[in-house]
Amino acid sequence: MRNWMETTLVAAFPGADVRVTDTTGGQDHFDVEVIAPQFAGKTPIQQHRMVYAALGEQVGYEIHALGLKTRAKV
Repeated sequence: MRNWMETTLVAAFPGADVRVTDTTGGQDHFDVEVIAPQFAGKTPIQQHRMVYAALGEQVGYEIHALGLKTRAKV
């Protein structure tokens, strides 16, 4: 799941720096950091919504917990 998340987020946010960490080893709780140029001018809530949209319906099913850190890449 970690590799899928990284691949999906890199595809959704070209030029982004993406780091995904499995926090429990159970492949369903993750910390995600995305630093993306697409976040410029967006609020943190808008940035988080963009990440949730990219991950789609996996959030809440295969991904039970998701800690997010986002910011614009300059």
